[in-house]
Amino acid sequence: MTSAGAAIISHEQRIAIFWGGGLGDILVLRPMLMALQSTLARVPVFFTTSDHLPHLLAELRLRAELHILPRQPRAAIRALREERHAYDLLYLGPYPTIPTRLLARTLRTHRIWQKRHPETSSFVGEQVLADVRAFGLEGPDSIHESYGGDWDYETQTGVSDASPYLLLHPGAKGGWETKRWPDACWSELMRRILAASNLQLVLVGLAAELPHLQALLDGLTAAECARVAIQAGGSLQELASAVRGSAGVICHNSGVMHLAAMLGRPTLALTGSSPQCWRPPYAHVQNLTSGRCGLACNQYRCPVPFYRARCIKQLSVTQVLLAARTHFTIL
Repeated sequence: MTSAGAAIISHEQRIAIFWGGGLGDILVLRPMLMALQSTLARVPVFFTTSDHLPHLLAELRLRAELHILPRQPRAAIRALREERHAYDLLYLGPYPTIPTRLLARTLRTHRIWQKRHPETSSFVGEQVLADVRAFGLEGPDSIHESYGGDWDYETQTGVSDASPYLLLHPGAKGGWETKRWPDACWSELMRRILAASNLQLVLVGLAAELPHLQALLDGLTAAECARVAIQAGGSLQELASAVRGSAGVICHNSGVMHLAAMLGRPTLALTGSSPQCWRPPYAHVQNLTSGRCGLACNQYRCPVPFYRARCIKQLSVTQVLLAARTHFTIL
């Protein structure tokens, strides 16, 4: 393998990327995209099954030629076989899934890159930074910082109250049994934070999650509800403004967690089944599990029937509140 620092990607090469399309996926990949768009004559081709990437990349000022693949494997294979270009390098990152590896073999490419760097933290973001170094890519200094460094976005008004607040993200991708803390726990946590402090709370999520966020307020008194704001369906810049202005963030292992980590906010991540490679190893991010399961299976449903996703479901409100009091100096 080429030694770190030796340029193996040149200006005229055609590079393709197979990668997920979630917010967290793009944030950890951001240094590589920044480096490639600074180096290549043509932006990299980005193969994904996500159809919301154009807006996300635009808001992050990242450029790529997007190819949205069908979600059905056979249809995706047909689409890749019809791809007329050959690529000098196909980037899969350190942890490609088996389906991704199989799809990659369908594309015409001279080289497939799926290296892991044992001398570096297993966290996928640090592995991407090691790939940037291995490729010998040039660009802004921030391509060598976690998440590509700070995001200099145009601040947008999201939270009007200037009082100190904690930002909570109780959502998770649909079907994630092993990464979704029970709603009853979120509601109890909110009640206990409001009772123990003068803090405001801001709940964030997608527009489709608005009914879920509103339902979490059902057990609160009118006075408590007055101290809770809901921000759902806004732009990424509005979400970033809300995160940056907060005293801290409590969320699942999600895109919001990676956004908070990138912006340097104190963050409690209710990690559940997320593997070590998706847990940011930074001092301002604390990853919490119940301690009742060490599988870190990263499966939508618990693979051990009698465990019943205890990695996340047996994480108690008291555990989270104690961690919050330690991690957030304002609480």
